[in-house]
Amino acid sequence: MKQMPHTGQRRTKTKKGTSYGIYFLGCVVCIYLILFFIHPGNMEKSLKASMHIFLQVCPALVVVILLMGLMNYLVDPKTVSRYVGEGSGIKGWLLAISTGILSHGPIYAWYPLLRDLRRQGMKVGLVAVFLYNRAIKIPLLPVMVYYFGMPLVIVLSVYMMLASLVQGQLVQMVERSVSQ
Repeated sequence: MKQMPHTGQRRTKTKKGTSYGIYFLGCVVCIYLILFFIHPGNMEKSLKASMHIFLQVCPALVVVILLMGLMNYLVDPKTVSRYVGEGSGIKGWLLAISTGILSHGPIYAWYPLLRDLRRQGMKVGLVAVFLYNRAIKIPLLPVMVYYFGMPLVIVLSVYMMLASLVQGQLVQMVERSVSQ
């Protein structure tokens, strides 16, 4: 695959211009057709399960799409660079930790937003820190305290935040070595 020069992101199109998503959709349709001829009842169950998942994910996707649109309208690449770009310093790391902890919903709903931020100049290490810190769930902290006690929850949460910084640095080092 070809590399995009400004971000190092891979293109999602073949040389002929056809998206890989079209191929994926075609494969899924073929699998459903095969399933229809082999076990029509299972195909119906599968479609119902897919629709159920889609309806669960749809609200999160709508929120993320709205955030992406708002971000693209209100935030320019210079602002992104200042807060989470190469020159962001400790402010960027703290912002990635805090937004990772505060983020909710399914993780795959955040991927398009993170991709757009990357294209606007967000450091790849901060993406890793954001994703790592999603494991700290504020609504679940009281349950953890109940079962494990406050000292363990505090130590574990601080450890996860510090480990995310190490992971972010490692991801940045790997990206630099790959891009050279």
